Amino acid sequence: MINKWLDRNTPAYDFALQQGRLIRSSEFSAHVAALAHTLAMHNEREISLFCRDAYWFAVALYAAWQTDKIVHLPGDETRINATPATLRLADEPQWGLVIAALCEPASIKQAAQLPPYAPDACQLVIYTSGSSGEPKAIHKTLQQLLTEVAVLESLFGAQMADSVIVATVSQQHIYGLLFRIIWPVSFGRVFAAEAAFFPEQLFAMSQAAGKVSWIASPAHYKRLTEQQPWAATRPHLAALFSSAGVLNAEVAQRIAHYSGMPITEIFGSSETGGVAWRQQPTAWQALPNVALRINDAGALEINSAHLLPNQWVVMDDAASISADGRFTLLGRLDRIAKIEEQRIALARVEQALQHLPEVTDAAVFAAETQGRQSLNAVIVLNAAGIALLVQLGKTALIKQLKKHLIGDIERVAIPRRWRFAAALPVNAQGKTTPAALQLLFASPALLPQTLSLQQDDEQCQLQLFIAADIAYFAGHFPNAPILPGVTQIHWAAQFARQYFAIPGAFSQMEVIKFQQIIRPNTVLTLQLTWDEMRQRVTFAFTSEQGSHSSGRLVFAA
Repeated sequence: MINKWLDRNTPAYDFALQQGRLIRSSEFSAHVAALAHTLAMHNEREISLFCRDAYWFAVALYAAWQTDKIVHLPGDETRINATPATLRLADEPQWGLVIAALCEPASIKQAAQLPPYAPDACQLVIYTSGSSGEPKAIHKTLQQLLTEVAVLESLFGAQMADSVIVATVSQQHIYGLLFRIIWPVSFGRVFAAEAAFFPEQLFAMSQAAGKVSWIASPAHYKRLTEQQPWAATRPHLAALFSSAGVLNAEVAQRIAHYSGMPITEIFGSSETGGVAWRQQPTAWQALPNVALRINDAGALEINSAHLLPNQWVVMDDAASISADGRFTLLGRLDRIAKIEEQRIALARVEQALQHLPEVTDAAVFAAETQGRQSLNAVIVLNAAGIALLVQLGKTALIKQLKKHLIGDIERVAIPRRWRFAAALPVNAQGKTTPAALQLLFASPALLPQTLSLQQDDEQCQLQLFIAADIAYFAGHFPNAPILPGVTQIHWAAQFARQYFAIPGAFSQMEVIKFQQIIRPNTVLTLQLTWDEMRQRVTFAFTSEQGSHSSGRLVFAA
């Protein structure tokens, strides 16, 4: 039965998991009824909904549909004011009216029984991720979403059984919305309210549950390593899903080995919904009720029950279909740049970079520098690459990488500007956007480039590349630049706040020592240790040359 929480004759059952507490279906229906009672007093037809917490998101979504409101889902907090809706609901006061506060006990008691939904009348507006430009508004109905999750249930429901849905992705986008909200709510599976964005959270939440199904993106699977507690987690895994991008074959094979099961990939888009699925190394196969064809431009076209009847939609993906109906993706057609009159496929450049022995991951985008169009590259180095960076320096390493690219791609496609990072920046959907990459090239740079990161609750170790264009080198000193001591302290405090979420204000410094100067183009290790009881951070900057600086930073309790 779909949406059995609405059936008055169905006994209450476990519905969601919020901060370790199981929420029953009866509590959810009471919250929906209470919020619907409140929303009915607002004249606005269109509302904006933004939540980190998936439970309160679900309450607001279904309450809004009870009151015939059109729900807009901004992709992230920076897009909240970009929707046409003036009534904003959220789980934090800085983003809108707080949903929990609108579900007061008094209004819960006054709330009437909820009538069934008319799925075709329940409207939703989602926004594309903006990975290839400005986000676009996509209109959906609940009926379309229910049609899609019914297909997912028919294919994968038996494997998932009664597992808890644990997600690394936001429900503000189509993948998270379907897998984290609509599917579990419709078929009575428990879903976790909190997102497991960091690997430590993902494994801790999984081990705390009986069985779990992971809803993650390729960007999150890439971060998982052999060092994670797989042995303790493997018995808890029911199913692994990936979407919002194509999963690298090496990553798919590695995670399948660690977890003991293949990752089920879903291919689709905000416009089309789900299109196909696969478990590598097999090719993609269309979901039930999805028809495929290739047009004259080589683009994939689909006709789906998730869309309007008899509507063929052209996707931005090139593909080839084999005789058995399965297909292979050949790259994005919208990721073409024109460099010196040549059409350059950005995906092909990224693939060439990723195949370099020193590189774990890479992304490129086209930019104009000094009146010339060229490519910029963001590179994630592996341990061998970092060692070469220490040995050769940035200029020599980049020269070597460029040399290795010759013959694999056109010379005009070889990136001109390079940045190193510990991981590619991703948005809430797990996608890397040109805007996020461009921020890494902002000039002048105020932070070092993070090459690698290891973290737990009390320890954090970063490898940092101190590039010559760091703004703090300017004027300190002419012809012989060194990194100021105050900058080192500032960075230690800034990284500590980022990785330990320290609430208190900075109070004082203790036992500060400066042993060796830091020059441009140096690879440093920053070791941070957080003492929560004493509210202080111990830091130390070191390199192959030895210790550079160290000390303690004390924060107000």
